[in-house]
Formats: sequence, structure tokens, C-alpha cells
Amino acid sequence: MSSFLGETGFGVSQHESIQVLSTPDRVRRQYISLVRVARSEILLTFPTVNTIHRERDIGIVDELKKAVKRGVQIRILSAEDDFTKSKLDELRASGIVVRRIETPTETKFNMLIVDKKVLLVVETKDDSKGTFSQAIGLAVYSNSKATVVPCASIFESLWRETDLYERSRDAERIKEEFVNIAAHELRNPIMPILTGADLIQQGLMKQKDKLGKEDFEELFSSTSMVMRNASRLMKLSEDILQVSRIESGVFSLNLEEVEIEKLVRTVIADIEKKYLGERDNLRILFDSELRTASSGGNDVRVYCDGPKMGQTLYNLLDNAVKFTESGEVLISASIYNDEVKVQVQDSGKGIDSEIMKRLYEKFATKSDGGTGLGLFVSKKIVEAHGGTITGKNNDDGRGATFTFTIPTDIHPEILEEEISFLTEDGARTTASQ
Repeated sequence: MSSFLGETGFGVSQHESIQVLSTPDRVRRQYISLVRVARSEILLTFPTVNTIHRERDIGIVDELKKAVKRGVQIRILSAEDDFTKSKLDELRASGIVVRRIETPTETKFNMLIVDKKVLLVVETKDDSKGTFSQAIGLAVYSNSKATVVPCASIFESLWRETDLYERSRDAERIKEEFVNIAAHELRNPIMPILTGADLIQQGLMKQKDKLGKEDFEELFSSTSMVMRNASRLMKLSEDILQVSRIESGVFSLNLEEVEIEKLVRTVIADIEKKYLGERDNLRILFDSELRTASSGGNDVRVYCDGPKMGQTLYNLLDNAVKFTESGEVLISASIYNDEVKVQVQDSGKGIDSEIMKRLYEKFATKSDGGTGLGLFVSKKIVEAHGGTITGKNNDDGRGATFTFTIPTDIHPEILEEEISFLTEDGARTTASQ
């Protein structure tokens, strides 16, 4: 890729675009260039305290001070501890407004927005590394309004939340509100990033022969990494949002008539797309017994919250694929005694004995890439529908099986008044038409 941003302007091309920067040196130069060309405003996040040290070493802090002298207004949301407070106070003394922020998500990234026109998102690959080049992964640059405006909205929402957070940092109510708004707003820019990365991959496929095998594979792998991280962030934000709703007692079901087999196949397609090219040694099989004689050979339709049931199945299937290095993952769906039963069976390493006793608790996980929220959310969703969910290791010692059921006799006519379900921890969930 050729350079798309010079040292003195926002770009050679006037067309809106999303670009992937794959080398640390190019990310560093682009980062500094954007700060240098800022005319009116810089919005910036330092997600970890180590970020501040690395940004100082590559000269970003000095460039920010110069920008203030040019009349640029700068606002920074930053992690802060006793060791970095003096450095942040130095920025505050120069006229930069810095507010402390906690970063509840596992995914770390820098977000730089200049003049509400351009965006640079830098992935933190390994925050324990001391240098910028060692710590960062890919970066995404965008001058697309569809991407920049939602990200600026996220920053502004988080900025407003810090007003509350600084007044009462330890208040549980403020933390819950912060997480709730962050999870809502965080989802907005993810789809443009996913769409942009997908379009780049489509373009690469068309130019595959011209690029050569090595260049094509490197670029395709880089954009796949962007898509994986964006998908992971999307799932994480949705899980956090659902947990917040459950614990605040405003978790609700929006019932609609859903074709269960179609829902299962859609989730399978989503999982296969997520792991495209990574898990060629694993197959996902689907055994459906839903098209019965009683349904006239048609897909069984059940009144349920389609997106939430899809989220439940996605969580179970994603876990099954994640913990199965090779072999098969089998999904079966059947209907019996006015219940739809869906089962996900893998051939992986099974459920750890330490995790089994607290399987559905928040943050119960031994996975390096998981948060332990998926099963907690899935259990609440299934139980809100009046169903059950179970998980156990397989009898042959290979893998685990998760099974959930939902009744087929839920119908809008019985919901003229709100039906409330009481979860184990006392949070009220409501089902409404």
C-alpha cells in the first residue's frame, strides 16, 4: 500500500476510506503526523498506564504540547496510577484536559480522533512490552464519516461519564451506568470497521494474481486480524450490556415467531466465517429433527427472542470450537413434549473440574481469550424463556456437551400483561410482546 497521509495534510485522496497499517514504524509515523496536522481538536485515549510511557518515548507527548501552543484543544481519557500521575499532571499543566478512566474490557486499543475528520485505532498486542514497536499490533486509519462520527460519539459519551465517575469513583451505581453506556456506544463503530475490512478482503481476492502469493497472504492475514478483533469486541460489548441489564433488573424479551432451524444455521454460518481459514481441521455438523410430520415438513416456529436465543447458541458453539483443536462439533435440534431441545457437543478437552462447580458464574473461565460472561448471560436468557440449560463432560472423556431447552407453548396471547421471571440472584427480567 502506498502512503495515504502526508506530513502536512489529511491525505492525498479526497475519497473516504478505511486503511490497515500493518507495520509499527508506519503506525508511529501516521500517529505523529495526525497530531502535527491537527487544527482545532484532538481526542485521545491512553487505555493503560504502560501506554503513557510508550507514547512519551516516541514523542507523542511533546507533539501534544506543541499542538496546545498552536491553539488546538486536547482532551485525553487515560488510565492513571501513582506512577503516571506526575506525567499526566504535566500534561494538565500545559493546558491539556486529562480525565481518568477505567478500562473494563479485555481488548485494549488507542483511539485518536483529529478535528472530527480522521480516526486512528491502534491495537495493543502485548501491553507488557516496554517499547511502542513491540507492544502494538495492527492499526486502522479512517477518514470515513460513518466510522469517525460514531467513534467521536463514543469518546464524548465516555467523557460525560467521567464527570460522574470523578465525583464518586467508588460508587457502584456510577460504575454500572458507565459500563452500560460504554457497551451501548462501543457497538456503533464496530460494523463499519468489519464492513471496511471485509471490503478490503474482497478487493484483495480480485487482485490475488497481481499481488503474488506471499503479499496476498500477508495482507489477507492482516485484515483477518482486524475482523477477529472487531468481532471479539462486538461480542464482548454485547455480553457486558446484557450483564448490566440483568443485574439492573431491566432485562427484557422481545418475543417474535422464529424458525429455529434457520436460526441455528445462521449461527453456524457466523461461526464458520469467524474461524475461516483458521480451523481447517475441524468440522461443524448439524443434525436437525425439527421438520416433523406434525409441522407439515416445515421448520418448527417458536415464539422467543430471536437475537437473544441466537446469542445463546453463538456462545455455546463458539466455546465448543474454541476448545476443540481438531475433530467435530455436533449440533442437534429436536422437539419433544412441547420443548425444543438444542445440544452442542464437542470433542475438545472438556470442562475443567475447577470451573464445573461455578460454570454459570460471571468471570468463570480458564481461557486466555475469554471473559467468562458468555455462559452467565446464556443461562439468564434461557431461564427467562422458561427453559433450562445444562453442561457436562462427555462419558468417553473427550469434550463436553451443553444442552438447552425452550418451551414451544409461549405465545403472545398469554402476554397481555408483562410476565416476570425471577432469576437466582434476584434480578427481575420481563417478557413483553
